[in-house]
Amino acid sequence: MKPKRKRARRLLFAFTTIVIIGAAIAMFYGSRYGSKSAHQGRPPRPLQHDAASAVDGQMLQGKFGNTVSPEDRQIVMAELHAPDQSYPTPIRGAGNDSPAGKQQIVPTEPLGTTVEDTQPTLTWDVRIDGWSYRVHVEDRDSHQAVATSPILDEAIWRLSTPLLRGHSYLWRVDASPGGARATSTTTTSPTVQFSVLSDEGEREIENAKAGNASHILLGSLYTHYGMWRDAVLEYRKLVDDAPDSPDAIKLLRKAEIRSNAQMATGTPR
Repeated sequence: MKPKRKRARRLLFAFTTIVIIGAAIAMFYGSRYGSKSAHQGRPPRPLQHDAASAVDGQMLQGKFGNTVSPEDRQIVMAELHAPDQSYPTPIRGAGNDSPAGKQQIVPTEPLGTTVEDTQPTLTWDVRIDGWSYRVHVEDRDSHQAVATSPILDEAIWRLSTPLLRGHSYLWRVDASPGGARATSTTTTSPTVQFSVLSDEGEREIENAKAGNASHILLGSLYTHYGMWRDAVLEYRKLVDDAPDSPDAIKLLRKAEIRSNAQMATGTPR
């Protein structure tokens, strides 16, 4: 009887050991994957305001940290305290007395603004398909031709050679139906203007971006250098972060008015 009892005890001990080990394994994996599933099912925590938003809030109150240079501080304060102004909004393309010029070709970008790219892309609207185009770009001050496109079949062209920073340029489009080149069949768009951001402006903006610049600082820099569309985009982000701030709303409204006015006239500031 004793050998049988010993054998039974051994079997019971082995069975108990297996059960305990299995329970431990189940608890381990249940705890690991259960907590992971619970974490995945939990709604994300609300995002904290980033450093740029905090700086925006301080600047809207006229407070500047040591990271903002005196020059940038002066630009921001000038924007915050700039008075409201009315800007003329003539019809885009006005000033060209040619009936065909008024009807057929309207330059769209860049138009009365400053661009950062030294090889900007020029675009224009046309009302008749199947035309051929040639773009002419000249220096505003010297009136010397700096770029002429090949014959194009689309209303878009990117300059193949870089323009000079800090210079302003005039551009126009000549169009001929069906590729015709005779003078009598050529339609010319209004001549409009844009500028290329200066070296100083590029350094300031790049330094501001590298330092996680606030929207109000970037918006003020863009406005200062006549980059109207970029200014509007930054001020919209500012209003999103501070929707109850009268100063933020005022900055956006003034930037939109100036942007629309300058793009309508085709002449920077």
